Amino acid sequence: MSQGFDPKDLEEICSRKPTKFKMKKADYKELGRNTLLGSVDLVFGALGAAVLTVGALNNSNKVISKSESDDLGYGYKDGNQGYGYYFGDIKDDN
Repeated sequence: MSQGFDPKDLEEICSRKPTKFKMKKADYKELGRNTLLGSVDLVFGALGAAVLTVGALNNSNKVISKSESDDLGYGYKDGNQGYGYYFGDIKDDN
C-alpha cells in the first residue's frame, strides 16, 4: 500500500522549471466554441428547469376536482339528515 509520493519524486517535481503554455489560434477557436456550447447548454437547462417549476406550481395550486357523483350529491355522506346514502339532498333510509 502506497503512502503517497516518494520524497525523491517530490524533489524532482519541485526542481522542474515552470513552463508557460502559449495558446495558438486553434486553441482560442476551440475555447470560444466550447464556451458558446456551454452557454447554450446552460440557457436550455435553465429554461427547462423554469418550465418544470412553473408546471409543478400550477399543478399544486389546482383544486382537486370531485367526481361526478359528488357533484350530483350521490353517495355516503354526513348530510342534513345525518350520515347515510344520499340522492342529492334526499337521504335513502333503506
